[in-house]
Amino acid sequence: MNRQIPFKPRSIVSGVIWSTIDSAVGQALTLAIYVIMARLLSPQILGIVATGALALDFCRSVLIESIAVAVQARAQPRDEDYSASFWLIAALSLLAAALLFASSNALERYSGLQDLSLVLKGFSVVVAVQGLSRTHEAWLTRNQLFRSLAMRSMLSISIGGAVGIALASQGYGVLALVGQLVTTSLTSLVSLWSLTPWRPGFSFSRKTAYDLLSYARYVALTGVTNFANSNSDLIFVTWYTGAAGAGLYSLAKRLVNAVSTVIGTALNRVFFSTIAGLQHDREASGATLLDFVMYTSLLTAPIFAGIAALSPDLIQAFFGAKWLEAAPLLSIMSVTGFLTTIGLYNHSVILAFGKPHWQTWLTFIYAVSNIAIFFIAAPFGLIAIAVGYVVRALLLYPLSAGASIRILAFPVRRYAAALMPALTGSAVMAAAVVTVSLALPPLSPWLRLAMLTALGAIVYLAFVFVVARPAVLQVWHQVMSRIRRSAT
Repeated sequence: MNRQIPFKPRSIVSGVIWSTIDSAVGQALTLAIYVIMARLLSPQILGIVATGALALDFCRSVLIESIAVAVQARAQPRDEDYSASFWLIAALSLLAAALLFASSNALERYSGLQDLSLVLKGFSVVVAVQGLSRTHEAWLTRNQLFRSLAMRSMLSISIGGAVGIALASQGYGVLALVGQLVTTSLTSLVSLWSLTPWRPGFSFSRKTAYDLLSYARYVALTGVTNFANSNSDLIFVTWYTGAAGAGLYSLAKRLVNAVSTVIGTALNRVFFSTIAGLQHDREASGATLLDFVMYTSLLTAPIFAGIAALSPDLIQAFFGAKWLEAAPLLSIMSVTGFLTTIGLYNHSVILAFGKPHWQTWLTFIYAVSNIAIFFIAAPFGLIAIAVGYVVRALLLYPLSAGASIRILAFPVRRYAAALMPALTGSAVMAAAVVTVSLALPPLSPWLRLAMLTALGAIVYLAFVFVVARPAVLQVWHQVMSRIRRSAT
């Protein structure tokens, strides 16, 4: 019996709301817990766990996600499709977990990182558990049951975070972070099985399993490329600077990624659905892209510029003095946060206009260039790696932007004009904040941060209101109209 839930227009609105809650609240909870754990633990401990998490990310993106995406991509997946997916993912994840557990001691000896074996053994449990729950997550996603997914996320993150904080406060160190992730994954497993009416069966054909594996191999190859693109920097950081350097670098990168994910994911969902509904109307899609780039840059450019200017104060206030070495890394890497946020629109254009092979080539170029530049920069230390990370992003961003501009056929100067008000205003704001921060007398970290944030907001709003008043007023009117519609 096929238990696919009938698709209803009303479920779209509900799905968008709960999907946004799942993303935004989940990220906010995760970040809040991470801040608390970072205050309780040392950079070295977080670095060891971040390094061990690379193995977890590889298993998840290459083995687990490839088959889950394959079943979600089917036009009308049946129970036997989900059953085949479940048993394939379960078998592969259990095999990966066993190999990870067995090789943990050898990997610790090879890397020279104390307690890495303990971390990898704990993460082998996480790999196995995630394999037993990923198909249920795919079933809920395919059937638009985002409320159940949001409930799962909030419950598992909260319980896992509580366990991790309790262990960290009692001095358990590495075990605290491992315990947090194991608890989170186990809670997620129980929640997904409880909230999903579907159950795996044994009735599926070899052809069904073969078809899923045939599709999944292409997704897995993309997963390998994405893994290299996203994590090659941390691999080089760990190799050349050790666990403490990895902890400092991963903290800066995680903060930037968290901000860009929360803002970019929600906005890109709206953008993608908008241009997909325009049925390949290039003129209308081009105008939509320019609007989104302008509005998003007006919102995000000052945020990332503020992070760059206030990084020492942010680190001191939220994480404490032991993490101050991460401040220059955070300042440098904030540039990539802005590029990532607006760059999501380019990838959406590429996919919406039927050019997925362009995306594959872009991802491959990113991965190769990442590895090359980090290979060159890594021997010179953390700052050099962070600079290399930003230089690569700046040099290659025109490729994705150029692809969307070529597809939509509008002049490059229009794209640049959409960015200029936000970039100019953010530069003026950052200069004002840095100048005043150097002149301030010694104050408490929170008071300094509040004063400088208020100053930055005033300077930026005043500047963009003068140079881009029509755009600011248009954004304001749209926001207020949406609020009024929601109220009625």
